[in-house]
Amino acid sequence: MPKNPYTIENKSKKLKSSVYITTFSTKTPIVNHVSELVKNETINTFICSTTLNTFTKSLSDSNTFSLKKSLHSYCPNIYFNHHDACNSLKHLYNDINKTQIKNNSSIIIVIPDNIFTSKQIKSEIAFFEKLQNLAIDKCLTINVLIYGRDIHLIKKMLSQHPNLCVGYSSLQSIDKKTFLYHVYYWGLNTGMGGESETYLTLNDDQSLTPQSKMGNAQTASPLNIDDESTIYISHTAIEKNQKTSDAMICSPNNDSLEKSLTTISRATIVLSCSTQNEVRLLGICIYTLRKTFGHHIKIIIREMQPCLRYSDEMYLLQSGINLIIHFGTRFSSMLSSIEILRGQILTRALPSSTEELLNFYSQTEKIKGYTTNDRFIHYASESLVHLDISQTEFALIKLELLPNISPEAYLDMCQIQREGDVMTVCRSAIYLFLQGVRMTDLPVALRNIFTLPIRDIFSSQTSFTTLGSVERELPNITQHAVIIEHKSVPKEGLTRSSEDYSAPVILAKHKPLDF
Repeated sequence: MPKNPYTIENKSKKLKSSVYITTFSTKTPIVNHVSELVKNETINTFICSTTLNTFTKSLSDSNTFSLKKSLHSYCPNIYFNHHDACNSLKHLYNDINKTQIKNNSSIIIVIPDNIFTSKQIKSEIAFFEKLQNLAIDKCLTINVLIYGRDIHLIKKMLSQHPNLCVGYSSLQSIDKKTFLYHVYYWGLNTGMGGESETYLTLNDDQSLTPQSKMGNAQTASPLNIDDESTIYISHTAIEKNQKTSDAMICSPNNDSLEKSLTTISRATIVLSCSTQNEVRLLGICIYTLRKTFGHHIKIIIREMQPCLRYSDEMYLLQSGINLIIHFGTRFSSMLSSIEILRGQILTRALPSSTEELLNFYSQTEKIKGYTTNDRFIHYASESLVHLDISQTEFALIKLELLPNISPEAYLDMCQIQREGDVMTVCRSAIYLFLQGVRMTDLPVALRNIFTLPIRDIFSSQTSFTTLGSVERELPNITQHAVIIEHKSVPKEGLTRSSEDYSAPVILAKHKPLDF
């Protein structure tokens, strides 16, 4: 079996006339991967379907410098799109086909995931089939690198059509210094390799090296005892007058429960959470327990008061929990959930250290409501960096204004309640940036923000939910900036109440159509 492509001193080579696909959850590791490819393989051509500015926009200066240096040092032909109008795979292939690619060489094609959609599966299959034919005609080794949050669509397609490429792998960020390289199948001149996983460490020189197996393993419990039926629970996770079973071992609070655990192997640990202020330390506690006792134990958070936001849940997920029992769930239902978890093993990769775990923790900014165009753009740009690392969903919402309602008048209709959610007003649209919201919850969030139905007070609604789409839209706010001039203009960072000014508000009216 051939070695993993990231294994040190790997002398196996990729096959000619073949297509290899690698997907990336975020944009940053793709830079390191490109550097490895151009150094270790004879890459003749690099093609990116976006502009250089778009691709490097959210990258650090060091990553941008590393990419440019690697390409200019090892790759003779470098192509970036001169505009971002390439929004279909058909147009992309036409551009690739027009490029003068040297026969019997290797190339890299970098594509963002927003060009792939679940509604265009036939065009996606046709795109990769054309790449295969191009690889055969010119005896090419084509490395397709796809990045973004919707890469699961690529995985689904390749699971149904594995003949589209001879190798498929994914590179996922675990934290800033650790990556998980997952190979699903990989063809080399020494044979076909099966599924494998390798943890990689990012070095100071931006190179990626495999970790040793000892570095990947979790610390195991010193005693391999069968305690799967035992439940360790904090009293603060139990309602008053609630009876507990004999299988439960209770401690006064979370801290004492953590300190009392010494030799457990497969037991269930139930911790409580009553306020958002507990979340940060709770995540560290969970991470410590997971690293100490391994992947067989079950760790459950019981929300005793409605306090956990979506971003908090994502942080706790990264720390190593198995389940969150939300507020209002009956105690008996929690016990049923514990029964369901029996025999299961946590397979999620953990951050390499407590410091890296805390990069996933987002302290909600003490700001909400209206802010100026420039500060809105700055706040959104800064938040995107963290949200991309923590893999938390977000949304930039553009709401087109009706012509008979002034921008100032819309402020009366907007009541933002959540800390960290902001809005700004342009000449023809209102923009909202919601820093932690699932797409399924977006309609509810908008209903809670506006006092009137969206369809009645706006002409259209557009949602931007990926890093690239938000970065491309933010400059439009600057182009259509407007200064709200009124003696009662709302203070930045505060929502505006209906008492802020007395200017009349003209609302949209339903009228019958004239035929």
